[in-house]
Amino acid sequence: MFEGYCGHEGRHRLDDGRYHLVCVAVLAALSPFDMEKIEDMRIYKEAADDVSIDTIADLVKKACSRHKGIILAERGEFYSSPEWRVEAILGRKFKYAESVGERKAIEVAHHVSLAVHRMLHERGNTGQED
Repeated sequence: MFEGYCGHEGRHRLDDGRYHLVCVAVLAALSPFDMEKIEDMRIYKEAADDVSIDTIADLVKKACSRHKGIILAERGEFYSSPEWRVEAILGRKFKYAESVGERKAIEVAHHVSLAVHRMLHERGNTGQED
């Protein structure tokens, strides 16, 4: 059983040129073929002037700060940077999703991120964490 955070970070450009960022961090117990259990989930949102790898890493670090598991992401989240580079930027263990279970966990985080974006834009609420 693997326990770690999987993150999904959604980026949407706002009318003022800034970006609305939502990061969903899911603490989950994973097997190679499934996501066995979700232990915790955290949603962190903010507005940013850019979507550089450092901006994304800072957002992921904030969302994943409660737990010490491995951070798991899909390759595009960190612009396909090598795992060792992302690990150095984050300051903790990191890997890209490989197994079916890991991909399922990221899929859950992705769906939550999209739902949060839609909800916030319907309400006109963007910016710092609530």
